[in-house]
Amino acid sequence: RHSFSATTTDGMLGSRADIWLFQKRLSQLSSSALAFWELPQAKTRSKNGSKTNVGTKATTLVINPERSGFLEVWDMVTMIALVFVALVAPIQVAMFEAEFGPLFVVNCLVDLLFLMDLVLQFFIMFPKKTNFGYALEHDHGNIVRHYLKTWFIIDFISLIPFDLVGMLSRSEQMKKMKAVKVIRLLRLLKLVRVLKASRLFRRFELRMSITYGTFALMKFFCILLLITHWLANMWALTLVLVEEEDGFPRWIDDFDALDKNVAVKTRDSPVKIYLTCLYFTAYTITSVGYGDIGPKNIIETVVCTVMLVISGISWAVVLGQVCGTIANLNPDEQAFRAVMDELNFMMSDRVMPPEMRRRLRSFFLSNKLAQRRARHMRVIDAMSPGLQGEVVMELNSVFVQKISLLKAILHESEVSNRGSYYYSFVVSVSMALRTAFHAQGEVFGTCQTLYFLSRGLVSKRKGLYSAGAVWGVDFLLSDLRLLEPFQSLALTYVEVMSLTREAFFELVESYTDRCPGLEQKVRWFCCWLAVQRGISLEAQRRRRLIARSKRIEELRNLSESDSKSGGMEHFPSESSPTS
Repeated sequence: RHSFSATTTDGMLGSRADIWLFQKRLSQLSSSALAFWELPQAKTRSKNGSKTNVGTKATTLVINPERSGFLEVWDMVTMIALVFVALVAPIQVAMFEAEFGPLFVVNCLVDLLFLMDLVLQFFIMFPKKTNFGYALEHDHGNIVRHYLKTWFIIDFISLIPFDLVGMLSRSEQMKKMKAVKVIRLLRLLKLVRVLKASRLFRRFELRMSITYGTFALMKFFCILLLITHWLANMWALTLVLVEEEDGFPRWIDDFDALDKNVAVKTRDSPVKIYLTCLYFTAYTITSVGYGDIGPKNIIETVVCTVMLVISGISWAVVLGQVCGTIANLNPDEQAFRAVMDELNFMMSDRVMPPEMRRRLRSFFLSNKLAQRRARHMRVIDAMSPGLQGEVVMELNSVFVQKISLLKAILHESEVSNRGSYYYSFVVSVSMALRTAFHAQGEVFGTCQTLYFLSRGLVSKRKGLYSAGAVWGVDFLLSDLRLLEPFQSLALTYVEVMSLTREAFFELVESYTDRCPGLEQKVRWFCCWLAVQRGISLEAQRRRRLIARSKRIEELRNLSESDSKSGGMEHFPSESSPTS
């Protein structure tokens, strides 16, 4: 309440900087809150002494997924467990019997982890659609109902301990009833846990720093490898569904002739079985189809048909998505090439001379980065005013530190009780900067304008300026005689940011009421700079006078010395023939 009243007492939020200031204070208040939000139940006593509920909800802890550091670590642990399930569970079902051992213990620990995750989901806030956009649901009852309606059934089914059931069912009577094979297939229900990855990816978007194109390529590549791995284990599972004692031919029988002189047969080695199935699945997915391995019974034929359908659809979808992603992976480069093509068409149609074509191509090639930054500004414009201020200050921090006036105002924002308004003024100055580009050999410069060199090399009367240089600091002075020469020569391609005197004083006038000492600081800076320039001009004037008087004195001495030494003989007399 105090932050809001401090903002509104001096007037309505009339500028983007005011909105940025208000949002910055709200973000500071919200960032200081815990990741676990507590919703207390307020109680008061009535006249008869009984307690009456004022709040509508009991005290409950819910987790904000956007701010919780614990949930960030938990998501990483859950993702590692999902990778383990996706890779190990198919191999366990296809090639190994359920038995007590280290792998069984690891599976139990993974099941325990997912059980804890199931309980945790009852307290994690989820985004819901409102009339004002998407907002996080903080009501615990709604969170519980939402989870029970969506992911609870899938998570609960994946927690059924089919490994333990498989160990208990390894009896001769169960084997005769073929129930072991059914239970073994039910162990594949663990793979439904992989669906958790979609929820984790949504939260991962807040923390990922790679582009969506790169992320899509990585995702599709991992999906293709995962499908290949699963189909390879599905093909190996046919050896379990049709055992050797059943008397039916199997695809692995063709390898007996090839393994005559091999110590370890293919049918006896899980590694060789997996590599053979992986080889069969790889050429099936890629549609190469060598045909040296094929189904030998009806079960294998059904499984092979399912694999062909899955692999064909998967390969087509992944290939199409990857091609589309690669085509749009670098939109900046595509936009630049389109501009260069238009430039070449224009120069060809207008029959421009070769030298001008070379200069234009050189300018646009150098301007490539600037075009990308211009598109970045569109991204900044799409941000909220508060985020715009933070981003602009981060980008222009070097510029602010090199201007003594802005640096002093920024220091005032740290010590003054109205420091937020001073900081808001500096943000407004940073947002008022305008970017310009100049080709090599171009002369530029405007009177009473502040310049900051972002890129390139500039020549002025006092020397050379490289990236990061600032000139025109005297743009606040009204007397043009006190200004330094403002025209500059671009020795290379140049990018400069500028701020005019009129734009700066408009900002000062708009912040006069909120920052009472701002005008005084600007006036003091102008007076101090004018005194410096006045002293410098007076020193230069006196230096010129002294130099002139010395020159006159030297000429006078030279004239006197010439007259003493008979300098008149240098002049012809009237009686001479040459006169």
